[in-house]
Amino acid sequence: MPTDLSVQNLLFRKRTRSHTPSLVLISLALAGLLFQPGCLFRKHTPPSAPTLPAPVRIALLPLNVPQGNTDLRWVSLASAVLEAQTAMAAPDLDPAPLWESMPAVLQSLGTSRTVTSDIAELTAARLTARWSIAGDLKPAGNGISMLMDFIPARTTLVPFRYEQTGGMDALEPRFQEAFDQFLRYLIVRPISLDKLKPLDAKKLKEIAEALDVEYGWFVPAKPGQAGKLVEDLVHTDPGLARLLFSPTLYPGVGK
Repeated sequence: MPTDLSVQNLLFRKRTRSHTPSLVLISLALAGLLFQPGCLFRKHTPPSAPTLPAPVRIALLPLNVPQGNTDLRWVSLASAVLEAQTAMAAPDLDPAPLWESMPAVLQSLGTSRTVTSDIAELTAARLTARWSIAGDLKPAGNGISMLMDFIPARTTLVPFRYEQTGGMDALEPRFQEAFDQFLRYLIVRPISLDKLKPLDAKKLKEIAEALDVEYGWFVPAKPGQAGKLVEDLVHTDPGLARLLFSPTLYPGVGK
């Protein structure tokens, strides 16, 4: 039979073994706590500044107008001018120049002048752009109804639509509003208002009609005929001139 002393030793060894796993777990927990990033014994690392996305390339295209409506034809080309002007003021947008997007979309349109979402998407792919624009301008009472769709080149993204009605005098602010909403949709920086250079209605129409002749949107194309207008635009807004007119035909644009 075991003696009292041997019984005591046996009980002591059992108690010691029963406490060993608990001690190991406690040690591991303490070690894990010491190496936690937010440990009380470590300094908190300040959050890094948000990384801005690379500039988003976008193809600019004229908005559609009803077939046979000659009064709105210049407004269709003016819409492309206002798109370019507004996109330039957006720090995170990279607008493709019209001298690239217009020939590209004309190849797809043939004799038609109705830009569909599919054609806008195809044009974006040709220009390696992530977004393109398609939409409509229609008479609405004493004003114009404007619908603008920002079309993604990737089918996994969702298009963004802007729709508004107003007078001709509010055309330019509506483009600014459309782009502002689109930029919020992309979660990027807003338009820099100090970079916007408004155009008066007379100058806007003059540029729009020159673009019509330059690219042959509604009238037969006669490229290279807008020398004086381009020269003036280079002096007043060289950035816009570079987006609208080809430096090959107008060398002064590239300076």
